[in-house]
Amino acid sequence: MTGLDFHATTKPHRQDGVVLVIALVMLVITTLLAVSAAQVTGLNERMAGHSRDRDRAFQAAEAGLREGERVLQQAVLPAFDGTGGRYPVPTPGDAPRWKTISWTGSAIPAYGGSIPDVAAQPRYIVEEIATIAGAGESLDATETAASNTFYRVTARAVGGQGGTVVLLQTTYRRQ
Repeated sequence: MTGLDFHATTKPHRQDGVVLVIALVMLVITTLLAVSAAQVTGLNERMAGHSRDRDRAFQAAEAGLREGERVLQQAVLPAFDGTGGRYPVPTPGDAPRWKTISWTGSAIPAYGGSIPDVAAQPRYIVEEIATIAGAGESLDATETAASNTFYRVTARAVGGQGGTVVLLQTTYRRQ
């Protein structure tokens, strides 16, 4: 007989499951990459949220600072007697009042407007620092020396979260 022998059997190849192991390893690596990317994205979102919250608090503190400066732009100033957020010149050696006062007390004036998306409206105080005769004026003997009074305006604001706090200060000279 000529032709092919159909009775010859070939040995089946032994499959060791290498493809399955490689596929599982690739799946684990892909899963780890996806979980890591999700964590980085979540961290970036939290950082952006905190930055936005700090910006809100900063803008609110600036509004409070400007309102405190408007108090000093009046023609006749109110008394600096420790009431209404207005404080007299401190005794030498005392800590600054903005460090020692309770910012949540009703004695500290709040911003008169309404700032949205903040936990509380900003508050401000005005401290008289010193009166200096002739500060920043000419030294000409024929001119009278005007006195200048310096004030420190401090504003404190919180963002949308109560834990985000911004404190701003400015020094204001009034002639």
